[in-house]
Amino acid sequence: MKILIIDDDELIRMTCRNILKKEGYSVLEAENGNSGLEVFKKEKPDLVITDMLMPDKEGLETISDIRAINPKAKIIAMSGGGSTHNMSFLQLAQKIGADRVLKKPFKPTELLMTVKGLLNT
Repeated sequence: MKILIIDDDELIRMTCRNILKKEGYSVLEAENGNSGLEVFKKEKPDLVITDMLMPDKEGLETISDIRAINPKAKIIAMSGGGSTHNMSFLQLAQKIGADRVLKKPFKPTELLMTVKGLLNT
């Protein structure tokens, strides 16, 4: 199974990559939504994990674009916080198409349970 991690924070990508690779997943990475979409189109991953706050193309727009390419894509949104108009970015992400959300910082077990739960649906 291929998982694409989109996050501008290299440490977050590395941490997620290490956790997921230990479980046998193939991991792809992108540092922003624009490059993430290119990887998504080319590699067709089984799951996308995207941050919400990134330069160039933020997470909400990235989720919308992924949904336009593949309405059945499995997407996890993650964020360390932030909100707009009385709604958190993670709530907004769910409204526009994220299947699951993760609040940073998260434990390795939380990441794995969320990934496995979504891939098994």
